[in-house]
Amino acid sequence: MTSISVTPQLSHGQLLNILNEQYGLVGELSDLPSYIDLNRKLTTADGKQLVVKIANIHQSADDLAFENLVINRLSQESSIELQVPSLISAKSGDDLIEIKDEQNQSCLMRVIAFLDGKIWAETDTSQLSFVESLGESLAQIDKTLATIEHPAAHRYLKWDIRHSNIIVRKYKSYIQNEVLDNTEENQTGGTKINLINQALQSYEAQVLPLYEELPSQIIYNDANDYNLLVNEEKQQVCGLFDFGDMVSSFRIAEIAIASAYAIMNKTNAEEIIGAMVQAYHQVNPLKPVEIKVLLPMIKMRLAVSLSLSSYQYSQSPENDYLLISQQGAWKALSQLDQIDAISFELKLMWLTELNSKQELEQPQDIIDYRKKHLSENLSLAYDEPLKIVAGRGAYLYNEKGTRYLDMVNNVCHVGHCHPGVVAAGQRQMSTLNTNTRYLHDNIVRFAEKLLSTMPKELSVCMFVNSGSEANELALRLARKYTNRKAMVVVEGAYHGNANACIDISPYKFDGPGGDGAPDWIKQTLVPDPYRGKYRGRNEETGLQYGKDVKRAIEALAQEDQPLCAFICESIQGVGGQVIHPPGYLKSAYAHVRDAGGVCIADEVQVGMGRVGTHWWAFQTQDVVPDIVTIGKPLGNGHPLAAVVTTQEIADSFVTGMEYFNTFGGNPVSCAIGCAVIDAVEQGGLMAHALQLGEYLQQGLRQLQSKFPVIGDVRGLGMFIGAEFVKDRDTLEPAVEQIDYVIERLKSEGILLTTEGPFHNVLKIKPPLAFSKQDADFFLSSLEMILTEQGAQP
Repeated sequence: MTSISVTPQLSHGQLLNILNEQYGLVGELSDLPSYIDLNRKLTTADGKQLVVKIANIHQSADDLAFENLVINRLSQESSIELQVPSLISAKSGDDLIEIKDEQNQSCLMRVIAFLDGKIWAETDTSQLSFVESLGESLAQIDKTLATIEHPAAHRYLKWDIRHSNIIVRKYKSYIQNEVLDNTEENQTGGTKINLINQALQSYEAQVLPLYEELPSQIIYNDANDYNLLVNEEKQQVCGLFDFGDMVSSFRIAEIAIASAYAIMNKTNAEEIIGAMVQAYHQVNPLKPVEIKVLLPMIKMRLAVSLSLSSYQYSQSPENDYLLISQQGAWKALSQLDQIDAISFELKLMWLTELNSKQELEQPQDIIDYRKKHLSENLSLAYDEPLKIVAGRGAYLYNEKGTRYLDMVNNVCHVGHCHPGVVAAGQRQMSTLNTNTRYLHDNIVRFAEKLLSTMPKELSVCMFVNSGSEANELALRLARKYTNRKAMVVVEGAYHGNANACIDISPYKFDGPGGDGAPDWIKQTLVPDPYRGKYRGRNEETGLQYGKDVKRAIEALAQEDQPLCAFICESIQGVGGQVIHPPGYLKSAYAHVRDAGGVCIADEVQVGMGRVGTHWWAFQTQDVVPDIVTIGKPLGNGHPLAAVVTTQEIADSFVTGMEYFNTFGGNPVSCAIGCAVIDAVEQGGLMAHALQLGEYLQQGLRQLQSKFPVIGDVRGLGMFIGAEFVKDRDTLEPAVEQIDYVIERLKSEGILLTTEGPFHNVLKIKPPLAFSKQDADFFLSSLEMILTEQGAQP
């Protein structure tokens, strides 16, 4: 039995006869490539060139009528500068006729004008003007296509981006799972299937939920490098052909598809896409939701192409060209995988000025409003304040998409917008949020998780909303337990912004606008082994500073003020990232307890595994406090704090007066707290903090050996300080130099600030999402800046 070919079968002679009979055309025929159709070029006697297109036997007449409708409309549209092929009518006046091939099969035939020119794929299109003209041309075409409707536009098409995840899931198994070359374009070092899976996951997570919001219309849908003609002299696109993949789909897919091909074999994908988007938007304005989905959509188009071509190769393994042609797509997909998605989206929003339509104020407007309607006590970082609009992991982003490495934010402990933490809060908030007067599982689970990190003596939790609240509650507990008020505090310490906390914070009461120490406060020396009264990181230094706590206690006693409590940060924060010498807290606590006082460990800044070796910094001193206060990192940016104490102290607080905190311990906060602890444990973040902290300190000490302005490097885990001095003998603070370094680091995309009584200590306490690559970026940037004149002592 003879098989019937899907491709029409006609000799040149047979086709010339049909052309003469139906169109009155004569000339010479030459072959043109096609997948399953029959395409020929006709050159007439007067030199005119036409394309004869005979569709495969399965081609729908409705589909071709749809194409013809669009071609006619585009060719008549004066606003479209791009050439499109015009249709040649038969003698009957029809632009689509039915013929018989030599197998007596019915086929549909068209004749269209031949567009002469050089195709994109065979041209050096590295100049952005090519991309800009393509974006502008596609925008002009889409504006016209939006006015057209035809039933065939809604047919199923496997190249329709709306079906892309289904196509990739069906065909990705045909991809040869090789390790990607580690080239300039590809720095992933992963396997091909991993790259496809990442594209698929991004698409399903970020695009599928927005399907209903994305503008849809008929689009050209195939602006690939073999369907575009270019004018090399003018460096612009001049023609477009092959309308077979038109479909009603997402408008933004037009740009996604064009971008996928435009970035192939290029190394500046982000710049190319930005130029195309900006040019398109100026003609046919986009919506913010379209910008949001563009990057995962470009990745998905490439994933579809790679999956389908891999399937085709499995059916025709002798066709090595299918694998060779994939190389540009793999490089493009690898390059896209290196793009910071948040920065990319914000940059496109800025280029299109869509962000100005979403955001109410420009930075200076916000500054002016703050000065007029918010307290001027609210300070701003940097000479030119930043407007931060997004965060992810260890990075923050401004409204223009500029990315900044955040090395100072110990609040977002496990990383900005940690997915697990965000999801936990969203889930619980969508179900219930109430107060502790009702029973709920979350508060019990959270307490259990938190107490599991503590010494067994600390067995009672009380939940609040901030470190200030936690320290104020700790004072109430201590005073009720001891029936005393007098406190010993560390010079330069800060414990919060409530009145009671200001009273025990020398950083505030001895600072600008402060009223000095209350008469029931005595200060003890900062246990600073670098520039303090006693120097050296050894136990003898720790004992000497511990004795100074005893001196302060005795000074209170001489004034007939028995000690209530000693409160001390387990590592000094605003005091200058001071790591206590060995034995300090053990000595200090012994003196406090001998005097009948309570030991309060303020872990608001340094707790939750940041020190690497332990959950809590007080554990590095081999002590157990009576009360521990926890704040900033506990909620990863959500207002959540806690006080943990002994059963005995907790019992003393039960006097008949209810302790109730409207928001403390609510189900949402507790769900978030559980998620943060889980993230630390499951992500191995304590070990990470230890390892990376040691790496950072090692790098800083290498810089210290080269640059005398770094006088000291100190730290535990990812809580590190680098003190700047003009002279290593006199320890004169290098304030101007460190201010210069801070501003220069910002200009390099790194955010840091200073601490210490002289503001000459680099405060390094990034989110634990901070990576080795981030550390290398910081260290190399700092080294470069330290060579500059402004950093010299």
